[in-house]
Amino acid sequence: MIINYNNYTFRIISELLSIKMREIEKKVHEVLHNLNWLLESHNSFAELIAIKGKKVIIRCSGFCAECESRCVQVAFHERMPEVNLVLQ
Repeated sequence: MIINYNNYTFRIISELLSIKMREIEKKVHEVLHNLNWLLESHNSFAELIAIKGKKVIIRCSGFCAECESRCVQVAFHERMPEVNLVLQ
């Protein structure tokens, strides 16, 4: 009986983590969607590469990749301060 309880607990925890990851991914896509409207006018864009826990990896292309205004970092910091943003 203890084994079944542990398996059930593990399944519940896994499902909760999965839900949280989907929420993070949805929010990342929302931030990128809003951000790319601005970046598009500069012939640039940002795209999601991966999410690993609270680490979000973004690739910036175009002029944005070498820009010093830090638009991408600011947008994520304002909307998702709990994530660790990594730019490629």
